[in-house]
Amino acid sequence: MAMIHRALPALALGLVVTAGVSPALAKGRAQAGYNGGGYSITGARAVALRECSAREARYTEYLWGSIEVEIYRACMAENGQPE
Repeated sequence: MAMIHRALPALALGLVVTAGVSPALAKGRAQAGYNGGGYSITGARAVALRECSAREARYTEYLWGSIEVEIYRACMAENGQPE
């Protein structure tokens, strides 16, 4: 029982520290263009993502099946970008 009384404050302190640090790290990564894959998004990739997302949005999955994904992949390939 004494161990629980010591562990709870430590756990609470850990959660407080984690909650305070996480938004600061996320903000810094977002400003740097970090996307979680370990690289920054270039201007050309951002344009391709926007264009291809708009192009495939016309084909909803429940009506067109997998054509939505195929259009997105083809568009990204046309722009010389990985999926």
